[in-house]
Amino acid sequence: MTEEEQILLNNLKVNVQQFFEAFAEIENEKKVLEKNVLNLKHEIELLKKEKLELNRKIEQLRLATHILSGVDENREAKQKINKLIREIDKCIALLNK
Repeated sequence: MTEEEQILLNNLKVNVQQFFEAFAEIENEKKVLEKNVLNLKHEIELLKKEKLELNRKIEQLRLATHILSGVDENREAKQKINKLIREIDKCIALLNK
């Protein structure tokens, strides 16, 4: 083997070695990224569940607010009716005098 061929062979060996090192590095990076993807998918699922729970709570609060506003309206209506009844009673009492 000539010296030139030996140099080419050594260069080829170096290039192949660098290729395998780069390949191993990329494989490691791929594993890290795949793990990150799994973690993010898990986090997405947790956030979806949390979102559903928060939406349920919002709906419950809306319902409670609606019910409470109805209670206030009923209370006001009862107060107005009672006031009218008292006024009518006063009028009847005046008519009976």
